[in-house]
Amino acid sequence: MNILFPHIDSICVGEGPIYFDTIVDGVTVNCVLTEHALAAAVGIDQVISRREAFAFGQPAIREIVARRAKGSVVGPIVITRAEFGL
Repeated sequence: MNILFPHIDSICVGEGPIYFDTIVDGVTVNCVLTEHALAAAVGIDQVISRREAFAFGQPAIREIVARRAKGSVVGPIVITRAEFGL
């Protein structure tokens, strides 16, 4: 499975969930990452920006997107803290 994440500067990192589009095997998939899921993906105790946290957590986030996108993706992929087993 080929997954292309957006450039880190293009993600929407306001308050609340992070919204981003990723390309899975040539198909654009809308993704929503909750704030708690972002914290779980990063797993660090120091204060960093949300953009830095997203960049740092991309490997874990990518695994979740890949697992969820294996079936046919009809709607957005919503990634919550539960996806990380926490």
